[in-house]
Amino acid sequence: MKKIDQLMAELGFKKDAPQGVKEAFIKHLIKASTGVNVATPSEKREIAESPEKVVVFQTPQQLSFDFIETSLAPQSGKPRPSTKKKAVS
Repeated sequence: MKKIDQLMAELGFKKDAPQGVKEAFIKHLIKASTGVNVATPSEKREIAESPEKVVVFQTPQQLSFDFIETSLAPQSGKPRPSTKKKAVS
């Protein structure tokens, strides 16, 4: 089995590339192969330094709308112009 640095070298990654790019690539490989979303070391460090920035999502709620059925045409209060052509005598 190949190590991550060997894979990255084969794919053309530079050794002096930013750490975030390397982490994002590895995170993508893990997500694509296993379907599991993982946190990178820099994300874990950010969470540890400032936990107040972490947003906890609540379970989604079904939205409901109380539509009142009226006519389908909008009511602007203006009479519609006639589309019938007048006969010319």
